[in-house]
Amino acid sequence: MDIIQIGNMPVSIQTLSFFLSLGTALIGLLLISHYLIAGNYKPAYKWLFSGVINSLWIWKLSPILFQPLETIKHPFTLLYFTGGTKGVLLACLFFIGDSIWKIYKQPQFIISFISQTVLLWMIGSGVYLIWNHTLGSSNEGTEVFLILMIVMVVWYLITSKNILLIGTFYGLSGGVLSLLYDYAPELYFISGSFFFVLYLLPLSNLNKREAQYSQEVVKWRM
Repeated sequence: MDIIQIGNMPVSIQTLSFFLSLGTALIGLLLISHYLIAGNYKPAYKWLFSGVINSLWIWKLSPILFQPLETIKHPFTLLYFTGGTKGVLLACLFFIGDSIWKIYKQPQFIISFISQTVLLWMIGSGVYLIWNHTLGSSNEGTEVFLILMIVMVVWYLITSKNILLIGTFYGLSGGVLSLLYDYAPELYFISGSFFFVLYLLPLSNLNKREAQYSQEVVKWRM
């Protein structure tokens, strides 16, 4: 794993690229939502931002749950280590549960939230390899992934097509490119499949039945 030095702390390029990509995606999503997407985007963006940040804390602090004795003995290891794959899964479960709860409380923002979540994934994963390459880790095909992301985002902004369908195309196309360029394609295929399942559900038609859906949820809650 490639390492760079930040002060006295060694940091992997992969980890630094992840956080830079996430920051870039959040800023890019904020600008896109503010200038190019009509509607009240702010509540859903706040949901997404808080959900992502809280999920990162859970991922970072998950060793307390998975290795409590070691963490108590060596608490400073939390500065360097995370919960690994288990921590990622725990953070994902938290994000999904937190999102469902927020949608349950305010279902009128579900369209904006889903759209912004898919856009965040596309932008973040699209620029990840670029940051990785910029920081010194060689990545073939970075331009291809970036072009794919830009094309998909522009397609959505111009046509206003169902974002879940576009996210499906992006995920599955990214998975194929990952195989061609010898990257790990799992996240792309999983995301594409997940968006496709959502697209097949009644949620896929939310842009046409938002008011009806909100009424249904309110009746169910009552």
